[in-house]
Amino acid sequence: MINLLKLAVVFGLFIFGGNVFASSETFYDNASGSPIFLLLQSAKVSIDIEIYEIEDSRVQSEILKAMDRGVRVRVIQESEAVGSSCPVFDKIFAGDTPDCKIQKQFIQNVRAKGGYYTPFSYQQFCSASKFRCLEHGKMILVDHQWSLLSTGNFNASNLCDAKGTTSDLTTCNRDYTVLSSDPNVVSSLYSIFELDFKGNAYDLPTILKSNSAQKITVSPYSLNPIVMFIRTAKKSILIENQYLKNSVMNDELMAASKRGVKVFIVVSSTCSFGKPDPTKDANAIALWQNTFKAFDSAGIKSRIFTKQIPINGHSGYLHAKAIVVDGAQAWVGSVNGSTQALTLNREYGIFLTDPKEVAKLTSFIVYDFNHPNTESWQESLLCKKD
Repeated sequence: MINLLKLAVVFGLFIFGGNVFASSETFYDNASGSPIFLLLQSAKVSIDIEIYEIEDSRVQSEILKAMDRGVRVRVIQESEAVGSSCPVFDKIFAGDTPDCKIQKQFIQNVRAKGGYYTPFSYQQFCSASKFRCLEHGKMILVDHQWSLLSTGNFNASNLCDAKGTTSDLTTCNRDYTVLSSDPNVVSSLYSIFELDFKGNAYDLPTILKSNSAQKITVSPYSLNPIVMFIRTAKKSILIENQYLKNSVMNDELMAASKRGVKVFIVVSSTCSFGKPDPTKDANAIALWQNTFKAFDSAGIKSRIFTKQIPINGHSGYLHAKAIVVDGAQAWVGSVNGSTQALTLNREYGIFLTDPKEVAKLTSFIVYDFNHPNTESWQESLLCKKD
């Protein structure tokens, strides 16, 4: 079996001349060591962040330390994270939970130090839709030289950072990060950030085309490039995602399998947040059954990630979103396999072609797929391991 920790060290993060040093794109498993802390520590001029949630106290601390040494900080954050009971942009109330007070205080501290901290202007980006779009991307830009794109938020569980929370860390997520120094990637992401920061609607496809960022995907226009990527497969597709609910993407995976491509899927358990209720969750259960029956009929092999798969000694949860095609190319991003993520939200993803980086990602997906504590989709409905 591949020693994943050793793999992360061999291909891990190096420091060169006081700066984060990596190849054009470098892949990381967050639990084995995210580059986020060293990247923030390396900042000399600017840190720009577009994020769904920042709850890890060490990340917050590094941002504030950067400001103390003169680094300009700007943050765009989602104001209404799904399932969150903390309206982070409201003032601090006596009845707020301790964690909520910490998050609100962090925003106040950034502003007090002269930084900018603003909610994502969803009204400008999805006002024509009946659905509320979200800023679900996870991006950091540093000194106009580096971009960090993560599948996970900057929270203790996503980073598997026991030091980043005041409470006991009970769950570590399977989450990935890609650090890039490619000038086209960095330039394109900066262009998008600047326009998102201004909060005005704009023509995103033109921005992407004009900056020649062939390596990135940006929702609400992620569906087509991901579908096109799947269509390039000739031998194999490995896909790891929190869930797969979009019919167009799923149809492409089944079409690939039917033309002889070996397709392997790992998704998170239906019981990750409690056992589905046969009455209240009838539609979700039916969708799950229909999706995986269709996968089975198409010849797709699937396994379900459960909490009995340990990550750094903690119960695991699959939060990553990644695809490997033919063992030679990969995509990593914040985009779940849902219509919301693919066609409405602000999401980020990046393609990898470096053989070493693709191999690193592949080893994690293969490890998860083959883990003895995975289960079948039928077993997952019974919550046998969750």
